[in-house]
Amino acid sequence: MSKIQLASRGTEHGPGYDPRTTHLRPVIEYLLAQGNTPAGWRGDAFTFDQGGEGHYLFAGPLDAAELRERFAFPASIQVQADGSIKDSLNRVDISQALPPRPFSFELPEQEK
Repeated sequence: MSKIQLASRGTEHGPGYDPRTTHLRPVIEYLLAQGNTPAGWRGDAFTFDQGGEGHYLFAGPLDAAELRERFAFPASIQVQADGSIKDSLNRVDISQALPPRPFSFELPEQEK
């Protein structure tokens, strides 16, 4: 099976087009077809923080080896060991949502 070549930036135009994220849609569609579900508060969409960084979150884990086998990523897009995808050129990422951790200034009992 040949790999799907991803561009470093979106090239399509039309309603809903965003050059920062459109090129990653094949990866998102693949993960959705595998049964992974969106976990971001906007559902099946990127959310952008105040610094302009875009994030797409999935509920389940991402398999780095499977993604590398299926897709050919340009140099500006890195697949991390945990399966998260970091696009440094467009400042967007795809990752698994982690459960919230309580904020505390104190060390847990086992670390004291």
